[in-house]
Amino acid sequence: MSQQSSPSAPAAQAGQADKPSSPKRDWESFVARQVQEQTARHEYPLRRKLDFSPFEEALARLEPSLLERLEALTQSSSIPELQAALQRGETSSEQLTLFYLGRIRRYNDRLGAYLELNPLALEQARALDLERRQGRLRGPLHGIPLSLKDNIATATPMHTTAGAAALREAVADRDAFVARRLLEAGAVILGKNNLSEWANFMTSTSVNGFSALGGHTRNPYGPFDVGGSSSGTAAAVAANLAVAGVGSETSGSLVYPAAQNSLFTLKPTLGLVSRDRIIPITDAQDTAGPLAKNAADLAVLMSVLAAHDPNDPLTQRALHPRAGEFAKAPAPLSLRGVRVGWVQHVQREGDVPVLERVARALGELGAELVPVPFPEAKIEMLPVLRYGLRQGVNAYLEATGAPVRSLEQVIAFNAHNPAAAPYGQDLLQASQAEPMSAEDYRALVEHNRRTGMATLRDLMSQNGVSLLVTVSNSLSLYTSTSGFPVLNLPAGYRDSGEPVGVSLVGDLLEDAHLISLAQAISERLNARRPPRL
Repeated sequence: MSQQSSPSAPAAQAGQADKPSSPKRDWESFVARQVQEQTARHEYPLRRKLDFSPFEEALARLEPSLLERLEALTQSSSIPELQAALQRGETSSEQLTLFYLGRIRRYNDRLGAYLELNPLALEQARALDLERRQGRLRGPLHGIPLSLKDNIATATPMHTTAGAAALREAVADRDAFVARRLLEAGAVILGKNNLSEWANFMTSTSVNGFSALGGHTRNPYGPFDVGGSSSGTAAAVAANLAVAGVGSETSGSLVYPAAQNSLFTLKPTLGLVSRDRIIPITDAQDTAGPLAKNAADLAVLMSVLAAHDPNDPLTQRALHPRAGEFAKAPAPLSLRGVRVGWVQHVQREGDVPVLERVARALGELGAELVPVPFPEAKIEMLPVLRYGLRQGVNAYLEATGAPVRSLEQVIAFNAHNPAAAPYGQDLLQASQAEPMSAEDYRALVEHNRRTGMATLRDLMSQNGVSLLVTVSNSLSLYTSTSGFPVLNLPAGYRDSGEPVGVSLVGDLLEDAHLISLAQAISERLNARRPPRL
């Protein structure tokens, strides 16, 4: 879950002077605290040190000329382009994996993007190279180094911790469904990424990207909020410490860090991607999703991630014919005749000029922009998160044989180990104490879902538009409860150099279409630039 702006902040009019109102000043204060905490010098007594010993000998043999060539290749190439280079023999999975391990060794102490490395990564890359030479390709990710948020379960030798000290030695009983899908498609998992501990539902005073086991994640673009909770994955991909990655979202946790790190992400239609063996907040809203440097890679990753999982009945949605559209590479398209609802809302200074550039790009592509008001529907989400966390975490800990078997035991562990919860744990405690019944939980989830769907559909139908464009994660209250897909794309930078993202919102199963739209818009904008490290 992302720390985000209030959904009730008043809308700003298109073209209005970019002068923040009182709620926006509150948002600026929130961001200022995030930056102050993320960039300050801290001691991390529980931080897990990355182990490079399995790779040291191979890393020492890397030639500077090869590193320079791989730097240029990886910064500018999509996954299909990297696959073409691998197939031509211009590089190998072993070389790519070593290149990324070398960058992690060089930059992770500064960025805090990784919690743990996969000690078998190089061995697995070599095995995939051998398979390629033998003419056997597992899938579209064959030999591609990726990273995973550390609430996505991986079997031994890696741990799955949600960043929590109580789970420091926790090894899941098996891979999560999405992790297995990635491996079956040929991916090399470089390691597990830092995150806002317990996916940012641990304490009301949390700091985006902080966990007891990883410390603070930092934005590679500079002293800016890194976003949460998929912060480590976003920072790793933005800083080119992985080709791409997979994070998760309950409410804004993919979209906001993607926006803050100048990345593309898709928060998929709820049910396209399995929640199996992902440490939960609530099954009513949780989903995994990809983070990438371009729209084409979202399509590749979703072609692997979107699949029916018998352990997650909601993934029946992945059997819908439209889910198969991810396998088609997104092509630039004309938006002529498409009516886009421009949500009249800004969060911070610098949003308006970026939104206006996006509006011009949409107009140049033939779209018609229609100003639409910011929605103001009442949705009560916190009780759903509290009840869902307790029930879901208890079930996960028991099923995986974790060293602690309940949320109550996690809370007790933190109480006896102050370094494990330096920002407190009031949300964990509130979740443990949540009095809601299972029946009331289901009723509130259904109410929120109906309200979220109706709010977004009414906004579209009453204004005659087929999708919405808005700044970053400002509609996350509605998209998270409705299950609608959201795609964030890099849209520009504030004068300070801080990235700004713009999100496209569509109806259920519009995911592949959103990727195609993002491809067209991003090619027109050409906004993303890599950070200077």
